[in-house]
Amino acid sequence: MQTKMSKGYAAMWAFFAAAYGVWMAVFMPKYVLDNYENIPAESIIDGKFYPDISGMTGAHWLYPLWVIFSVASILLFIFYLKKFLYCEKQTKAMTAAAAVILVAGCVFVTVYGFLGEEPFINKVKYVTASMIGLEFPWLFRVWGVLGAASVFINTLYCYRKYGYNSRAGIIAGSIGAIAIYITVNCPSVGSDPAPYFPRPRMLGHWAGALIFAVGCAAPVVIFLFSTAKRFKGRFAATAVVFVGLLLVMLVLLITVGKSAIIENIPMVAAYILLFLFNFTHIYDRAITDTSPEGENNRPDNTV
Repeated sequence: MQTKMSKGYAAMWAFFAAAYGVWMAVFMPKYVLDNYENIPAESIIDGKFYPDISGMTGAHWLYPLWVIFSVASILLFIFYLKKFLYCEKQTKAMTAAAAVILVAGCVFVTVYGFLGEEPFINKVKYVTASMIGLEFPWLFRVWGVLGAASVFINTLYCYRKYGYNSRAGIIAGSIGAIAIYITVNCPSVGSDPAPYFPRPRMLGHWAGALIFAVGCAAPVVIFLFSTAKRFKGRFAATAVVFVGLLLVMLVLLITVGKSAIIENIPMVAAYILLFLFNFTHIYDRAITDTSPEGENNRPDNTV
């Protein structure tokens, strides 16, 4: 297993952080600090007015602090790669850290989907994570940052545990993680009430959410199909179930509509799957049971 991280990954995340910082410093203040406060009440979703979409009304000094914090959290992904994938061995401290952030992410994402005063049926049908963020803007930011970090860290931990590496998986996961930072800074407000929220802002919101979902799922799917091809058994069955679940969610989005609860289905499934991979021996036994070399026959491929 390679233990030296490619400089390309560090450069990629440094570029992400720099581009994000410029975007937030130069282009976004007028929306977050001005337009979010001046948008007419009748332009908000279903005519419902949210007095503080940004969470910074009357406290604009919070904006630069948020920019600094979010840029720092993006740069931490370089640290995650070094410590959870490109390391000599997995330590108890790493295991504990990965487990804590996985549980914290799963609990937070699940609870977040039920926040707000909307009836439960509405939350199932159309209340999205971003719509909840109109009422709880800071929790929406935590939802994005914690969700991206927890899935990314545990995917890296999974790769390292099984001696697996995939350039495609790491790059896809990285792009997915950074994409959510666009979404949390461009909350959904329904149809574009120009000139307050021009169409590119809404397209950025949708694109960020979609890329995040695909980017987080891709590394797990790549790992599943690679191990399923080699070891079959439980890995093959899990690959079928996980992909089937993604298809079910797609059908629900088309037939029922998008909502935070429906959107959480694949994310919670990924959390459960990563927990089974990382902190149980179920799949360890699947490898040793089908491999005459046992532990020495773990996958060590680079895709």
